[in-house]
Amino acid sequence: MFKENDKGLDAALELAIQGKTEGRDILLSLNQNDPRVRFNLGWYYIRDGRLYDGHKNLEYGRMINVFGGSKKGIPPMYDSSSLKDKILLFNGEGGFGDEIINIRFAKNFYDHGAKVIVGCSKELFPLFEKLEYIHALIDRDVCNRSYHHYWVPAMSAPMHLKLEYWNLSNAPYLNMFNKRWVPKNNAKFKVGLKWAGNPKFEHQQHRRFPIEKMLDLTKIKGATYYSLQRDEDLVDNLPCIDMRYEMKTWKDTAEIIASMDLVISSCTSIAHLSAAMGKETWVISPILPYYIWALPIDTSPWYKNVKLYRQTKYGNWDDPFERIEKDLRGRTSAISADSVK
Repeated sequence: MFKENDKGLDAALELAIQGKTEGRDILLSLNQNDPRVRFNLGWYYIRDGRLYDGHKNLEYGRMINVFGGSKKGIPPMYDSSSLKDKILLFNGEGGFGDEIINIRFAKNFYDHGAKVIVGCSKELFPLFEKLEYIHALIDRDVCNRSYHHYWVPAMSAPMHLKLEYWNLSNAPYLNMFNKRWVPKNNAKFKVGLKWAGNPKFEHQQHRRFPIEKMLDLTKIKGATYYSLQRDEDLVDNLPCIDMRYEMKTWKDTAEIIASMDLVISSCTSIAHLSAAMGKETWVISPILPYYIWALPIDTSPWYKNVKLYRQTKYGNWDDPFERIEKDLRGRTSAISADSVK
């Protein structure tokens, strides 16, 4: 079905990977009944600042199973009815980062009067259990068995809430974790580093950069550096303090991040956790960014404490790391100057 669109979709993707927007014109010329076309157009609408229209088109991705986690056959889907005294099942989906991004929207439904039950990955229970607007947490693999009046798949929440960028909250929402003792805890400026995410992510190959570029940042004096890399792309004999063995749970990880002054990360779940905690977070984004970074600015309406360092040429990461190095030298120099006064 829709085979006639295949070449156009491939061409549009190739243009997007190269950072060119002409892919939008190709998509608009294709059969609009194809859910792949509508899903890809959703990314462009979000990039253009049309958050609601973007999510309406991203929703077509459900027809081709691009979202992971939500179970079918959980009637009824929320339909903008009154939620007063109703139980709403908020069903997490996607990877850990997606669940962390979207848990914020459970509060919107709570504010609309709902008793919110959240289905999420069991590993994330320690992050979400203290959120006062959540009535209960259930393993997302079995949450469809819980009693509820309505349900919402988490990645569709902005569409169901009819959100635009102007009323999208960017305030911290996981900022309840205490600082954990870390080696050299008396360091004046502590920087957490995370250079790689889930290798199963569909476009992982586009967000990967040479690890050496991240580790070279540790040569900048005036800061103490900590590796927040735990499960993959591990490096022995690091030029920084390795925290992998301290990060046994997500609560451990949150407490370690709370101890940092700055987190520098590729587009990973660590970046989203750090930003959701209100920690200053610098995110290294590929030229074809994830949808929440699609708006072409260096900050983010999703998190007020994020700064984006975008790749500008496909296959070349020199530019974003040169800017990170410049900004990091500026920060460490300023801290050193203050300590002398």
